[in-house]
Amino acid sequence: MKTPVTFLLLLITTVSVGCAQNLWWEAERSGWVLFGTDVQVPRKAEALPLDMLPEASQWNEDVYVEAWIESVDQESGSWMTISDGTSAPVLVFFEQGFKIPRNARGRRTMTWGRPMTSSGSITNQDGETRTNRSIEFSAKAVLIQGFYGLESALPRDRSSNDRAMPLPDLTTPAPMEVDSSADDDMMLDLIEEDDSE
Repeated sequence: MKTPVTFLLLLITTVSVGCAQNLWWEAERSGWVLFGTDVQVPRKAEALPLDMLPEASQWNEDVYVEAWIESVDQESGSWMTISDGTSAPVLVFFEQGFKIPRNARGRRTMTWGRPMTSSGSITNQDGETRTNRSIEFSAKAVLIQGFYGLESALPRDRSSNDRAMPLPDLTTPAPMEVDSSADDDMMLDLIEEDDSE
């Protein structure tokens, strides 16, 4: 009797572990909004901490990170900065020119793409050298938590002409002088009738 129960528990455990999905898969199915391309994130993929991005930039493969949106490009929604609260903010650019809602600041995000690092050094007149290192992320897809309150339409293209349309030309010219003497006589007649009552 103990053997079938043990076997059944082992089978359930194996099936549940085999069917376990990563957070990206769960988020896609639970009300997060996808921007960008529909990517195939491997089931075994795990979110990478932001402080590992400098190291991950040398792996030459796509990863995904989970963080909070700190700011969004307010002109067109073409970039954002993300942070997990413990590391420096990361600038995220979007491949293929997709955009995210400009009011997504403060929401949770999962971002799939490639991290990139760049560094440079500056030497001042005293001979002191300061090295700067920046971390950027080239995103193929972005998931943003919750769709309530997000902009429903893409931001307006600022390159379009914002001038107001001119009014159409009049087909018949309006008279320059108006003869209102007939209207004045009618008003005087109405006033006289009211006074006589």
